[in-house]
Amino acid sequence: MIIARPDQSCQKLIVEERVAGHDSDTWTYQLPDQWFGIVTPIRGVCQIEGRENHGWLRTTLGPGEVCLVAPNNLVRLSRTPPRRLPFEVVHIQLSVEVLQRALDTHTAASVRDVSELQTLRAFDPHVASMAQTLLHARKTGAGERYDLSAAHYLAEYLLHPRHDASPRTGGLSPEQLQTVTTFMSANFSSSITLDQLAKEAGLSRYHFLRRFSAATGKTPLQYLTELRIEAACYLLTVDNDPVSQVGRRCGFPNPEHFARVFRKHVGCAPSQYRQQGQRVSSPSAAVTASS
Repeated sequence: MIIARPDQSCQKLIVEERVAGHDSDTWTYQLPDQWFGIVTPIRGVCQIEGRENHGWLRTTLGPGEVCLVAPNNLVRLSRTPPRRLPFEVVHIQLSVEVLQRALDTHTAASVRDVSELQTLRAFDPHVASMAQTLLHARKTGAGERYDLSAAHYLAEYLLHPRHDASPRTGGLSPEQLQTVTTFMSANFSSSITLDQLAKEAGLSRYHFLRRFSAATGKTPLQYLTELRIEAACYLLTVDNDPVSQVGRRCGFPNPEHFARVFRKHVGCAPSQYRQQGQRVSSPSAAVTASS
């Protein structure tokens, strides 16, 4: 099934919800040239296919992760084998006009075209949470002014990590830092080696370690661990998977090691964090609290 939108030039933001049951076929999201797409699951895990680096890639997309789709591109979503369980996603279409205007104001941006923002999978709990809030706002009748404000905010947020002042002396270039941190975000659930990160930056292990630390104030391991803990915190509040499975999904295959590292960074056990977080993490509660 192909999901496409007609020309809606008066709108700057479109938010849709799709639920895949046991009988659902593959969905193909086809984006016209005036729209930039964001896809994020809000329940379950889906399989996603799309073009990246001049070829087709396939991966899984879970809660807290997003897929960014450039204009004139498409992605395919389907239930994840072998169990093929149902899933639910939010699909956001953001006006390229709004995104391009934001890009034009950032003269130091490392991307020169909206198409360079495309990413098949990245961990971004802020956009994932925002998707649920936007969906709730649409269902409760938010108007055009709300949509326009949300579109401008989302455009600025998407571009913010990609523009910055010059890196610290002796550090990585903005392009190198963006490449490495994007790689970490897309692969944090797997084992990542220093050699892999150095290769992404085009440097030797020694020079990469020194320059990454100079650019961020952290070692690559410290940065990656914080990213994994951030992912675990998000999943513990929105997902009901066992704590040990959350740990594996965040790159901690050993439950004892996960619990130890989590407690060191957060100050409590993962199970305690889940109990505390689930009491205040519902989308409706968040909207009520901010209104």
